Amino acid sequence: MTFKGVIDSFGENSLGHGPYIKIPDTIFEAMLKLSPDKRIKCTLNYLVTVSRAMSPKGDFHYILLNKEVLKLANVTISDTVNVELQPDQSKYGIEITEEMEEVLFSDPEGSTLFHQLTPGKQRTLITIVNKIKSSQLRIERSFVILAHLKKLKGQIDFKILQQDFKDYRNKMRF
Repeated sequence: MTFKGVIDSFGENSLGHGPYIKIPDTIFEAMLKLSPDKRIKCTLNYLVTVSRAMSPKGDFHYILLNKEVLKLANVTISDTVNVELQPDQSKYGIEITEEMEEVLFSDPEGSTLFHQLTPGKQRTLITIVNKIKSSQLRIERSFVILAHLKKLKGQIDFKILQQDFKDYRNKMRF
């Protein structure tokens, strides 16, 4: 489904600042039938496709963007963009790197704990790995995440996880 949307930005609120696109009600209702979990793939100006959720705000629904997406789509706040929405059929509602998939496959205990997390927490951890450009670092991050889950018996403490990443990197240095 396609429509023309305007890039807008939330003022300061509990979500913080953020560029977004309002979804027309008719498009939202039609997409909800195709994707009841509200996970979609959004393509802007035929240039960049991102996995997102259709989120509610008052009496409308929107797609939250970020500065990086705006830069890739070569747009700014108040620009009109071509928007294409389609259901996100991926397993996690976001693309997962091959490296993380392999680490999950190679560690059944860690994989079980990972899959017991809520889908949102799974996506957050996948995003942490997806941000890394180096294949080796993606593997390392994936291993550290699963070790963290095992250490905390299936729980996540992001402050401790950040320290776990640092400790692992420091341990690898000579």
